[in-house]
Amino acid sequence: MKDYANETGRKTYRYTVYGISIESELMLPELNMTDNSVTDVKIEIGNVTDKLAVEIPDTGSYCYSQSGEFIYCVEGIGAYLVSGGSRITVQPYRQADGNMVKLFLLGTIMGVLLMQRGLAVLHGSSVLINGQGVLFTGLSGAGKSTMAAALHRRGYCLMADDVSPLQRDEQGQFWIQPGYPQQKLWQESAELVGINTENLEVVSDVWKKFALPLKEGFHATAVPLAAVYEIVARQGGDIEIRPLRGAAKMSMIMENTYRCELMDCLGLRIQHFEQCGAIARQLPVFQLSRPEKVDSLQKQVEAVVSHLTQLDAKQA
Repeated sequence: MKDYANETGRKTYRYTVYGISIESELMLPELNMTDNSVTDVKIEIGNVTDKLAVEIPDTGSYCYSQSGEFIYCVEGIGAYLVSGGSRITVQPYRQADGNMVKLFLLGTIMGVLLMQRGLAVLHGSSVLINGQGVLFTGLSGAGKSTMAAALHRRGYCLMADDVSPLQRDEQGQFWIQPGYPQQKLWQESAELVGINTENLEVVSDVWKKFALPLKEGFHATAVPLAAVYEIVARQGGDIEIRPLRGAAKMSMIMENTYRCELMDCLGLRIQHFEQCGAIARQLPVFQLSRPEKVDSLQKQVEAVVSHLTQLDAKQA
């Protein structure tokens, strides 16, 4: 892979992710590299805080939006500027952990960029199952990444981890845009799936998540979304899959939008509501209930695969 120089003479790298081509001044080895000369998005290193019209609080994160520009400041990490869905400026703070700078860039900031580009972004993991795109969502700790990892171990291909963007075509159908070949797993999740974390890189010392690169079993082209499963942990009971309808369906999609708390700051509340309504009208949505604090992962996987098979038979 060649290095390139931009207009400032700085070395840049070319990647593809979520269906967009990126020219970046930051090296991002997690992403798929490309020699494609087309550039949809530029990532640069620069000053962000000078653009703020207000003073940044001393603690916590801070967001600010004006005229299509979104600024996000993270205490001890850095400041980010997302402009018009086509440019990201990164200002790492002094002594910031480089891995944490990238973690927010490839998470929250990339999610905001995709929203600015008009995509619906759900908080979940996407997997290709029998030629269909299936998305697993739920609260933090519900088991969406664990489910995706278990399905990957079964031979199904991962498409996206944590950030699952959906792009609507001219016919109104939603397509999953693939992310990059890596998963982030808690220690407990890795153990459930049977993954040894001894030689894996720690993504964050704060959250104790491990980066699992996928050498095989990653699907790098967009596919239509066929179904959404919300994973819910409950005390007692057995595994149950039930359809969500009406207001419950719409509410689940809205609540599991990636960084939905930023919609008002971004000025995208109306777009968000319309997109969630379109997803709810078009796609089957289910709730997968699992017993809390019980190792039922393999039974969950079998239940989902069996349920999808039955769903296909009904739609045939």
